[in-house]
Amino acid sequence: MKKILFVLLLCLSFCTVTLAEQDTTILSMPTKCFDAEGILPYIDGSFDEDFERKANGVIINTLRSMVKQIGQAGTFSYSVQLNRSSVVSVLLKAQNRNRILYKALNLDLTKGVDAPIYTFFVQNEEMTKALGNFDSYIFTDNGVYLKDKGHLKYDRFVPFAKILTNVRIGEAGRLFKIARLTRKSEKKILHIPKNSLFAVQLDSNPTTGYRWNADLPAKGEIIKVSSSFIMPTQEKQQTGTPGKEILFFYANTPGKYDINFHYNRSWEKFNIEQFITTVVVRE
Repeated sequence: MKKILFVLLLCLSFCTVTLAEQDTTILSMPTKCFDAEGILPYIDGSFDEDFERKANGVIINTLRSMVKQIGQAGTFSYSVQLNRSSVVSVLLKAQNRNRILYKALNLDLTKGVDAPIYTFFVQNEEMTKALGNFDSYIFTDNGVYLKDKGHLKYDRFVPFAKILTNVRIGEAGRLFKIARLTRKSEKKILHIPKNSLFAVQLDSNPTTGYRWNADLPAKGEIIKVSSSFIMPTQEKQQTGTPGKEILFFYANTPGKYDINFHYNRSWEKFNIEQFITTVVVRE
């Protein structure tokens, strides 16, 4: 009996992980708002029904406001620009003859709200310079489209490659699919689509001055986003066991790249450890 329960729990755990990595289910909902008619997106099957209800409420309330502005008549529609397990970006359009409105919603399904861009990126001078003075934004698979003040459409594009070094690493997995590698990736090949992140976790002890580095393509086809360090557990700290250094990279250009990882001190020319992993980025 215990064995059966264990197998069932294992299956449930596997199913939960699998479902968590899936895109959000977005249904099309024919509806009427005042005298306007059209189709709205409807989010279904989320893990938290309360946040799902809030997100659907944001969609409906935004549409009502848009239809009021165009005279409470006409048509409306939507398009999905980004679909992840906890982030959905949709573009709403309302039209009444020659009156047209666009409104982007970047729905954070962990809160059920339309999230500001700085939920996912650090707000700093570099981001301000890259994004400029914008009124609204929408995520896509390749980057961010911005609507400037006074503009009708989201017609200014900023690729992720330009701002990714400012991503909040804790939120990165919500926007990008991340491939996870270890030292065992030596002499093996990683196949990933362009505009993907991959992370390499390696044993490291920075208190000795040694750090992991990577030789990347000179033209920026693959860029280093960030790195972090995980301390060893308290039981292992006394024995001098190294922690884990995690390097994050963004692949934005199709091609085949051999990346040389090396472990050394910045002031020394020799490496005490190194290996090569091949990354194939597909279109």
